[in-house]
Order: sequence, then structure tokens, then C-alpha cells
Amino acid sequence: MVVVEAVTRLTDAQDTLRRLALKRRDGGFPRVVLVVAETRTNTLALALAGDVIRAEYPVATRRALRELAAGRDPGGDALVIL
Repeated sequence: MVVVEAVTRLTDAQDTLRRLALKRRDGGFPRVVLVVAETRTNTLALALAGDVIRAEYPVATRRALRELAAGRDPGGDALVIL
């Protein structure tokens, strides 16, 4: 099972990661896909939290979308920027 969390405005990446960790724990989700709108504000927030967010969500957009479109697990938690 994959849970998808969509964020239109990422103001505090650390808070978003904490919130998703709680959702995962409470819901027992094995895989999380974080979808973030590609905006200037979000790009800056991702850059500021780059190492942390990439460590938590190592699967990149293209790979995640390719695997999900094929009905497969992306192989790890994914950050999808659209």
C-alpha cells in the first residue's frame, strides 16, 4: 500500500516530514509518496531541507512516476515534484 500526501505550499519541510512520519506510524503505511507542487516557494523550501528530505524520500520523481504508472512499488519513499 502506498499513501500519497500532496502539498501545494511547503513552508516548513521539517514539520511536513514529522507529520508524515506520524501518519505512517499511525496508519501502518509501508510506503509514502510526497507530492509537492513545483513553485518557487516550494523549490526554495526543498533546497533548504535538501539533505534531510532526500534522505527520507530517496526515490526521485521520474522513477516514482514510472513505477507507479506500471502498478509497481517505487522501491522506496518518493518525492514527486509536479
